[in-house]
Amino acid sequence: MFGSSVLTTNKYDWSSSIPIVRYVFGACFIVAVTALLNYELYYLTAILSLSFIAPGAKPMKFKQGFGFILSLIILTGFAFVFSVYFNVYPLVFMPLLCLGVLWIYYTNKFPKVIKLFAILSIILIPLMSLEGSVVASYIAVGLVFNVLMAVVLTRFMFWVIPWSQADEEFVKVQPKEQSQTEIQRFRYALNILFILLPLLLLFFIFKLSGGMLVLMFVAILSMSPALSNPKVGVVMIVANILGGLFAILAYKLLVVVPLLPFMILLILFVGFIFANNLFSKKKIAAIFGTGFSTFLLILGTVTSSDAEAGSAVWTRLIQISMAVIYVVIAFGILHHIQKNKRLKING
Repeated sequence: MFGSSVLTTNKYDWSSSIPIVRYVFGACFIVAVTALLNYELYYLTAILSLSFIAPGAKPMKFKQGFGFILSLIILTGFAFVFSVYFNVYPLVFMPLLCLGVLWIYYTNKFPKVIKLFAILSIILIPLMSLEGSVVASYIAVGLVFNVLMAVVLTRFMFWVIPWSQADEEFVKVQPKEQSQTEIQRFRYALNILFILLPLLLLFFIFKLSGGMLVLMFVAILSMSPALSNPKVGVVMIVANILGGLFAILAYKLLVVVPLLPFMILLILFVGFIFANNLFSKKKIAAIFGTGFSTFLLILGTVTSSDAEAGSAVWTRLIQISMAVIYVVIAFGILHHIQKNKRLKING
């Protein structure tokens, strides 16, 4: 009787792991499919897909997915047209670009996931257009196609592993977004613009298209105001560096065994490490999703490159680490300045 009670007590509820299994196996499945298709920038699909299978993310319906893709096509089309007609007028180009960034962060008309892709479009396409309209069109088409693949493949994963009661638990623990006044939204958008502006000017003046990964990560991370907390910022830095180190280790192993099935097994192993922390009730849980994104991004860029992949893997890690450190420091300085202003006003 004692033995049977122990077995009953220690019985694991596998149904609670459904979201984790979908997340990890979904990432592996998407990497495998996109690598086999081998289209341009295919490694971005898996990274973009993570937001659709993250904790509490509900399966996208057909109408919702169609509207999302249509919205992105319109936004990227607008960004491309703007780039082609205004990149030869720098005194007009940069103010309008900053105005577009300010509006995207200010508006509450778009869901958070659309705002994320919108900010990537409005930053990447215009700045890459400085290298030529062909490059801008390449980025625009690649971004839209990768998002389309992400929507289709994640919808398939929800069909294979349906929404469960365990997913509902993550919806409940998600913090509710507080409604903000127009002034509060404007101040928030202005703060983000102040963080992005030095990099926008730097990339625009010196045409640093080779370091566009830094700007892309800064834009993504700037969507998380929680980084103004120094403790959260430190954990974010550690999580991203950890993801990068795992990518370097995976690359070293792939040099020995350069096979796609072996790479999928490596992603499966690393995915469960990060997902166990991501799908938890820790306050810093969401940060581990960014760490796993870092792992997939670095691994994807170096495995899809034919030249000097060994040095590229360290370059990617340094670039992403710089982006994370910059955002954490920028948020910290901004938070410190605003705190001092409030103390002066109240004092």
